[in-house]
Amino acid sequence: MKTEYAVRAHGTATCADPATGAPTTLCPFDKPWFGVLQMKVAMALCLAFLYARKCSQHRQYLETPVLRMHKGGRRYVATAPSEHEMAAIKRKYAGHAGAESKVDALKRKYRPPQRDGDANEQSPLLPPRLLGGEEDQQGRVSLRTMAAIALPSMLDLLQTVLSNVGLLWISSSVYQMARGSIIIFSAFFSVRLMGKKLYGYHYASIWIVMLAVALVGYAGVGHHLNATAADDAGSTNALLGLCFIIAAQILCALQIVVEEHMMLALNVSPMLLVGFEGLWGLVFYIILVPILTLTPATGSAFARTWHEDFVDSFVQVKNSPTLVALILAYIVAVGTLNVTGNYVTKHLSAVMRSIAEVRSVLLLG
Repeated sequence: MKTEYAVRAHGTATCADPATGAPTTLCPFDKPWFGVLQMKVAMALCLAFLYARKCSQHRQYLETPVLRMHKGGRRYVATAPSEHEMAAIKRKYAGHAGAESKVDALKRKYRPPQRDGDANEQSPLLPPRLLGGEEDQQGRVSLRTMAAIALPSMLDLLQTVLSNVGLLWISSSVYQMARGSIIIFSAFFSVRLMGKKLYGYHYASIWIVMLAVALVGYAGVGHHLNATAADDAGSTNALLGLCFIIAAQILCALQIVVEEHMMLALNVSPMLLVGFEGLWGLVFYIILVPILTLTPATGSAFARTWHEDFVDSFVQVKNSPTLVALILAYIVAVGTLNVTGNYVTKHLSAVMRSIAEVRSVLLLG
């Protein structure tokens, strides 16, 4: 995303030429809201992939359930008996008292949980003709699940735009290191909202992270004893950008914890969750794009949060093959990142995902 901000392309808006100061339409592509739109498109493509796979492979469901049961505190995949095994079980109990109840109990054991008659987006682990139920056979996604995913989608939209706005004023390295604060917030929300327990070494690690983030923030703002007026303005913008990023990490931590709850308690698959979050994001953008385009543009640094000319954005993309290539690469990268991140959350925890994401700072040179 930072690379896109550095690309200059001709658009409809004007800016000052960096060499002469004269007005020009060759402006930098500093479009944080358009960056969020790119992410939502990437996420929605996951849903398109699931539906295409369902049609091409003639599946009765969008995604196979994983880790839906718990045993001894460990998650594992529930493996249902095959058709031949079920036939053998029926023959074994044929003619015995309570045979039907035993077979029904076995079916219920491997059947995905249903809530108030809603269909579940997961696959029934037994063939539909054994389980019965028209909704299961049609493989529908429950309306309750789709509505619930609107919450993490909104959190994702807000935290992404705050991060993109903050990235305008600080370097990529400081941004990645400041993201380490998500570990603090995800641990807090995991304890408060999901009832998890932290031990002494957890709290010691959190204090170390807090100290590291404070040092990174101080270095990123760039305080100097003999600072000029330009340095002071740059430091103010850097401090503002850092505050945006910290606020984004609070929302991101809450989003990850909510996603963990949905994937474990509601049995929503990771890729399906990403896809519907992207779909909800595109729905939100139908409302946001006219508002962001029509709001007044001012010279305030905060104007990035409420105004963006999307007509200018698309014209710049049209006039720059470099931007097109960067956007396509970003869509592939961010889509893969979100899917793999959700799998880490489901198989491990929200805190472990936070730790894994901030390890990208090791790649910064």
